[in-house]
Amino acid sequence: MDITLTDLSRDPWLLPEVDALIGANMPAFMSWESPGNWRWHEMYELHPAHQLCLVDGDGKLVAAANGLPVRWDGSASSLPSGSDEVLVEAVDHGPPDHPDAVCMLSVSVDPAHRAAGLAERLLTEVRARAAERCPRGVVIPVRPTRKPRYPLIPIEEYAAWRRPDGRCFDPWLRTHLELGARRLGIAHRSLVIRQPVARWEEFLGHALPGPGDHPLPGGLVPLRVTDDGHGTYAEPNVWVHHPAGTP
Repeated sequence: MDITLTDLSRDPWLLPEVDALIGANMPAFMSWESPGNWRWHEMYELHPAHQLCLVDGDGKLVAAANGLPVRWDGSASSLPSGSDEVLVEAVDHGPPDHPDAVCMLSVSVDPAHRAAGLAERLLTEVRARAAERCPRGVVIPVRPTRKPRYPLIPIEEYAAWRRPDGRCFDPWLRTHLELGARRLGIAHRSLVIRQPVARWEEFLGHALPGPGDHPLPGGLVPLRVTDDGHGTYAEPNVWVHHPAGTP
């Protein structure tokens, strides 16, 4: 397959396709209002060269990686609380004069091409670019792809699961680790979406008659409904760090 690398600074017309590809890889509620989602398109405007795209021979987008440069001292304790905080800091305070790292917030692949190594190619490219101007490499709040099957398992336990052959159980975490990344910790409230119960009920197609933790298809954890008539989805992610340079 003939694949070309580009980015939104060179091909801004790809922006709607990037949004559509992200949407095809996420539950619909993940695009609802949150501190980070409110600022997502401003990330595109401020850092178009960090929005990497892979297109096929027909010019169709088949994979994308979205991120931005950040300040980071290299310690796990100084990592942000998650993707929401990364975007709030980056957009509200502007690009850092001397970035230390790149924070990748999304890597999306067309479902028809998931076995083609495109995610690995994008991660490798991000690491190579980081070597030029971001010496501390790449940090990523990873959304484990198989976690929705196990919403009641604490993410610390889930991230530590191993297959019988000793490899990481989750395929997306495994991809990172086998490219040379290391786990740094957990972002317990990486993305927080709080909406009226009525909106959640419309999305789910059934009533949420009382407070408590409710199953949420596609969610890494249950939806928490409270007495104030709202439901909150607080998504945990796993922080990983890739060193700068080609694996």
